[in-house]
Amino acid sequence: MKKEIITICGFVLITLLSTFGCKDSNVIPDPLPKDTTTVKKITCYYVSTTGNDLSSGSKQYPFVSVNKAALVAQAGDTIVVKTGTYKPTAIITFANSGTSTAPILLMSEEKNGAVIDGQTSLPTIASREGLIIISGKSNIIIDGLRIINSGFFGILIRDNASNVTVKNCSTYNTGASGICAANASFIKVLNNSVQRACYAPGGLTVNTSECITMASVNTFEVAYNTVFDRLIDVNNGGEGIDIKNACKDGKVHHNIVYDLIRVGLYVDSYKSALNNIEVYSNTVYNCSSGLNVACEEGGTNTDVKVYNNLIYNCTRTGIRLAGYLSDGAMYNISVYNNTVNNCGYGAGPWENCGMLVEASNVLNTNFIIRNNIFSNNKIQIRTKNQSWLTLNNNLIFGANDASGTGTNTIIKDPLFVDASANNFRLKVGSPAIDKASGTPSSLFDFDDNARPFDGDGNGIAVSDIGAFEYR
Repeated sequence: MKKEIITICGFVLITLLSTFGCKDSNVIPDPLPKDTTTVKKITCYYVSTTGNDLSSGSKQYPFVSVNKAALVAQAGDTIVVKTGTYKPTAIITFANSGTSTAPILLMSEEKNGAVIDGQTSLPTIASREGLIIISGKSNIIIDGLRIINSGFFGILIRDNASNVTVKNCSTYNTGASGICAANASFIKVLNNSVQRACYAPGGLTVNTSECITMASVNTFEVAYNTVFDRLIDVNNGGEGIDIKNACKDGKVHHNIVYDLIRVGLYVDSYKSALNNIEVYSNTVYNCSSGLNVACEEGGTNTDVKVYNNLIYNCTRTGIRLAGYLSDGAMYNISVYNNTVNNCGYGAGPWENCGMLVEASNVLNTNFIIRNNIFSNNKIQIRTKNQSWLTLNNNLIFGANDASGTGTNTIIKDPLFVDASANNFRLKVGSPAIDKASGTPSSLFDFDDNARPFDGDGNGIAVSDIGAFEYR
């Protein structure tokens, strides 16, 4: 940021010549003059593999460690990490918060060019910490870093941290979650790649959470991330994206999750009260199961909406409203406008289906499964004929269970464009076109096209069954 310093009658006036960018912060000499009252503190710190933590952190005299910059950065400051591999000797921790109008930004100068390498030993498994930690701080953005070989979490946001965004980052070979937020609020996890997470050794004695974890987070968005590459169950953990415990007011959308030995998307209140979660427009394939909603240890799930998701080639269930373990109560669970194909071929005689409704708590109320396509699964739908379940207006194609198909069911080939190439959009003449009915209903489809649309050309716009609206 360029500055013009003018002295009038002993007073120092600083005129900002540019309010954007940090490339000229090195105009401040290094070391600083003795009379530092005449120079405004720099607001852009640089980190370089050839730097020195005893320098000022300017572009000309950068720090050598990211942790040094994170400790000194204050509201409005930007930390630019130059391309290279950094092997910290201590956990990277933010000492200060930003503000809503002046956040602290930690960014790679080149996307994923700045690599933070924990060498699988930092942090330790016993510490259950992150290679980068935001604890109790607010208004911080992490943009474009690559975190590899963390001994446990890659990025950990915890202890009432708030207004934190992690975007455009990638994590690889982390002992636990690539990105985890716990007991936090207003969290955004956007456009990240999480590969080979939850690989801490130790078998079932080590609980590693999930590849991306939101645990007791109030108001969040997990979107446009790619999660993949955990085909070996080396410990107790490793689900794809998990929304759990006392989470509320969250959205999980437009993520791609694949090649996992466990479930791709998981919404589980565990022992807590989870409320108002939307899971939509995600793609899940080649996982053990596609998407589960559960209350494992007696908590409650309320107002969970699952819609416009594409799930295929999962060995067990496509979508599961689970009743295992303590089978806590669930209220107002809606599953609509999803497409589930070719699931259940690697499971036993219970989980081998596209849609499994096994939740049996007597307090459960208002389960709605409507306007979905379940096709070419080992079994399309299996339920326990629960009295609180509305199973209506779904299109099924293939073998089905004796528990029934519900009402107004369409039993026909959905006519996908090319299922062999995993293109599950609808062809002309599909029986799913303009056949959706009832509520809830989405106002857009998997591709963000508006619903309803007059797909059959009769002059009346009606939504289609399944994740895609025919154009």
